[in-house]
Amino acid sequence: MKHSPQRSGFTLLELLIAIGLTSILMVSLFAAMDIYFKLQLDSHEEILRQQISRTLLRQMTRDIQSVVFVRKKTLDTGTGTSASGTSVGGGMSQSGGTNSSGASGASGAGGGPGGSPGASSTGGGGGTEPTGTTGSASSTVSGGDTTAAMLTYTSGLVGSATDLLLYISRPDRTLSYVDAQSLTSTSERTGDLMIVRYLIADTGAGGLSSTIAKRLAGTRSGPIGLVRITGDLYGMSTAVQSGEEETFTSVDKIDAEEVSHIAFSYYDGTNWQETWDSGIQNGLPVAIEIILTLRSAESENADSGDAPDPYALGETTHRMVVALPLAEPFVGETAL
Repeated sequence: MKHSPQRSGFTLLELLIAIGLTSILMVSLFAAMDIYFKLQLDSHEEILRQQISRTLLRQMTRDIQSVVFVRKKTLDTGTGTSASGTSVGGGMSQSGGTNSSGASGASGAGGGPGGSPGASSTGGGGGTEPTGTTGSASSTVSGGDTTAAMLTYTSGLVGSATDLLLYISRPDRTLSYVDAQSLTSTSERTGDLMIVRYLIADTGAGGLSSTIAKRLAGTRSGPIGLVRITGDLYGMSTAVQSGEEETFTSVDKIDAEEVSHIAFSYYDGTNWQETWDSGIQNGLPVAIEIILTLRSAESENADSGDAPDPYALGETTHRMVVALPLAEPFVGETAL
């Protein structure tokens, strides 16, 4: 009878080596998977920010390129002064003739697209707005003061480094308009003319920005997010006259909590300006630069006691330069 040879088992040392190698392999596998998932989340956050920035910049570009402006011209004559306004962007136009007493009258009529030169001067000054009555009326606001301009201007744009106010013409998508007497809310429209304002709601800022931020911030502080305020031009004017402008400037939500900072610059054809006032410059800028700073909304809403994520994506900036097609090319003094 033939006996098969006995096979010896694994020794204790061999078992320990096998267990150690298996453990190292499993740890390496889990570490690789952890790095992969973290990198995937980081790339997802970066892609998400790109999508948010494209959406916001596309909306702002559309609003900026919809601006209407009435350019005022003043001609000195021997008997008086004649003021006329040329419509820019299919909005409205102002024209006036000299009456027997030398005062200029103003009347409104529909106008077609045209251009207006940007001036290189900035700072405080007066913006004159023609009215529909005989004579002339003027309102003076400081350069880049969007809050004051919202109460006085009817065309163009007024902007500072962090705030932008636009007067645009855009038909309602459903073409559902109401008469002036039936206007009761900001969602209703009496015509194509609208007011659009962009700013950052910040609890540490002043004015409207602080008011909105403190009402919607909750327990948070600092920059809360980007706010876009829209309203019917006639409705806003009526609310200002009746002392109810807060109804048309209040918002019930933050449009983009991911935006922590916004910066505007205005190109006059030769230099970049920090502020722009169409009433003072009597024209539109050639281009507007927009710089958005985006952050992670989840990190802002997280508890302060949580440990910071070392893999979290930091703040990113996104830039766009928007050309205003209705602005005339800049003409220097040497070319005149």
